[in-house]
Amino acid sequence: MEPTLTAALASYHEIRFPYDPRRAKVWKALAGYLQKWVDPRGGLLELGAGYGEFSREITAGEKWALDMNPALVEYWGKDVKPLIQSALDPLPIESGSLATVFASNFFEHFTLEQGSEILAEARRVLRPGGRLVAVQPNFRLEPGRYFDDYTHRTAYTNNGFSDFLRASGYRIVHSEPRFTPFSMKSRLPVAGWLVRLYLALPWRPLAGQFLVVAEKERER
Repeated sequence: MEPTLTAALASYHEIRFPYDPRRAKVWKALAGYLQKWVDPRGGLLELGAGYGEFSREITAGEKWALDMNPALVEYWGKDVKPLIQSALDPLPIESGSLATVFASNFFEHFTLEQGSEILAEARRVLRPGGRLVAVQPNFRLEPGRYFDDYTHRTAYTNNGFSDFLRASGYRIVHSEPRFTPFSMKSRLPVAGWLVRLYLALPWRPLAGQFLVVAEKERER
């Protein structure tokens, strides 16, 4: 990787998503909503963990968090095992040992070919019936802002990403085309009760991200 690009990516969180402690309330509410798809006793891996808000708030067994920026580890919970590496490198996790792999605003930062590699490795570490829980910006809902992020490489819609998962050996068990607003910077309320109220709405205004929950297909 070119040195100038490496520097640009290293400053990504500082430029795009500086740490905001108010987001903890948002993630606490989101984790409470997503908990129904996460085994509270099974192992969990968060891809592209960032500030680790999801890993801190979710109830799971052994927790792993992956990111390339070692400076982010200080924000992660003490019960989270850090993996400072590229998601394209093999995971130091035993095959079939995890119940859940979680990713938020992650796969759009990779090419389709790279995404396929990551999904294959996630599938390897998941146990049969283990779940991939993914929150992604929905190009269908926010085409005008999708590439405002200079690290976005691939555009996904909820339908396109679901088909990608099916082609990669997963079975879709739940999908919400309109999950949360496109960005946490301004549109998602920071009060936990407001987030819970928003998630309870039958139709969510300003939604720009989708949620897909998929299971690793069992061997036949």
